[in-house]
Amino acid sequence: MRLQDLQDKLRAHIRARIDRREMTGSGLSREAGFQQGHLSNFLNARRGLSLESMDRLLETLNIGVLDLADLKDLQQQVAFPSAGFENVALVSGEQAARLPRFTPEQVHDSRSFSRSFLRRLKPNDASNRSEWLRFVLLRLDARAAAGMFPHIPAGATLLVDRHYNSLQPYRRSRPNIYAAHAEARSLIGYASVSGDHLVLRPHNPQYPVELVRIERGRSYHDYIVGRVCHVGFEV
Repeated sequence: MRLQDLQDKLRAHIRARIDRREMTGSGLSREAGFQQGHLSNFLNARRGLSLESMDRLLETLNIGVLDLADLKDLQQQVAFPSAGFENVALVSGEQAARLPRFTPEQVHDSRSFSRSFLRRLKPNDASNRSEWLRFVLLRLDARAAAGMFPHIPAGATLLVDRHYNSLQPYRRSRPNIYAAHAEARSLIGYASVSGDHLVLRPHNPQYPVELVRIERGRSYHDYIVGRVCHVGFEV
């Protein structure tokens, strides 16, 4: 969806909610921190919004970009992504850890990656995940990412290969970075096993290691979401 199309849909969404008396233009301006004339000019298509201003409006309205897209367009985009590209779903850490596939309601967003890039990535599945959707996107909170800075800055989007949950290094002499999930927490770090614990070590030695107790009857790979194979962030 083009930015202009997105802004047109946002205008229509706001007008519809005002017409239904769910809100007023002055109230929305106040909550979003806009001058009323600024919002009025946007709603009357006399001006556009910056990406930062759009983010503020979406947050105030408690909606996301996908809420503005037509369901038919979304289905076509997922079914028929651009030639040479594949859409990867952005989901929560808990869903990525336990669900083989995802419903549309569980997908927060998506990004397109080159198919040739994804196919070059080698899997190493230590468990039976052949039926799992292989790649997912995760966005970890600042606490989870802080120990891996600067490799992973706060707010970064991680491309995770769920078919790689072995501890074998992907590249010689370079440790893998893994996404893991345990006790409703998303974790990130260099992984190893010590006794009955999965150890996730941060890049910054000033941060503590994370210890995940491996329950009886389970293995370390049950707690690993996958190998982080790409880090993306906006500037």
